[in-house]
Amino acid sequence: MKCKLMWTNKFSGETGFVGKVSRVKGYFINAEHKEDAKLYASEKTAAKEIELLGVLGEADNNNFSIVEA
Repeated sequence: MKCKLMWTNKFSGETGFVGKVSRVKGYFINAEHKEDAKLYASEKTAAKEIELLGVLGEADNNNFSIVEA
C-alpha cells in the first residue's frame, strides 16, 4: 500500500504531513496538504522513515503516523 506520513505536534495539536526528510540538516520539511506530502512505496518504508525522524529528535515534539495515500 502506498502511504504518506502525518505528524501531530504533541504540545499544540497542530497537524500536517511530511514533505521531505533531510538527514543532513536533521529535520523534516512540512507539507500542509496531503497531496504535497512525500509518497512512500510501502508501510515498511514509511516506518523506517519514522525511525529516522526519532533518531533526528523530531519525535520529541511530534507524533508521526502512517496514512493511506
